[in-house]
Amino acid sequence: MVAECKPGSPGRLAVASIIFDLDGVLIDSGGDIANAANYTLEALGMSPLPKALVASYVGGGAESILRLCLGPGSPELFERALPIFKERYAERCLVETTLYPGVREVLAGCQARGIPMGIATNKIERVTLRILEGTGIAGYFAAVVGPERVAHRKPDPEALQIIMTEIGAAPATTLMVGDSPNDILAGRNAGCQTCGVTYGVGTAREIGAARPDVIIDEAVRLLDHLEPHG
Repeated sequence: MVAECKPGSPGRLAVASIIFDLDGVLIDSGGDIANAANYTLEALGMSPLPKALVASYVGGGAESILRLCLGPGSPELFERALPIFKERYAERCLVETTLYPGVREVLAGCQARGIPMGIATNKIERVTLRILEGTGIAGYFAAVVGPERVAHRKPDPEALQIIMTEIGAAPATTLMVGDSPNDILAGRNAGCQTCGVTYGVGTAREIGAARPDVIIDEAVRLLDHLEPHG
């Protein structure tokens, strides 16, 4: 059974810092990613895929998405596809992408509590920063770590450890918020508390199986689990 809280006030998490995954937690980026993937497929003479199917591949980074879209095939095809996808997505990453409901309220609430926040994502940093600026939330984050800065991606804890070092956070009072088992495992491997969200790409069954400390089905519910402010 998933635990509802860590030491602190009843029903609350003792949190001094928070690390968020990006896609599926803060932003709904499936439409733009699917459009870029289908543009790539068509450029290679292949048929586009249903947008909902491509959106379900989000989370593992561009390489993972493309391999799933291309299916079994030659490495040469993947090597041709990757730069096309990256260029197209970088150009059009803010056409359909939106914040999930309640995200802005959560970030403002955490900031008001003096909680430093970071992002650990598989999206390249320059695109991540553009999206954060475009959605108006860049100012909330003290650290952003993308795949360029790590040797090992989640569930390895490396990205989280870099962020905690940069913001001066202790693992025991840091909360990792994610929508995939890899996010939860990365948090656990880093010694952090964990929160799984079911409104993103990952399914409730997958999140539950990863056994995070807390599961929420709306972004705004995260505030309910933090120690009272003031």
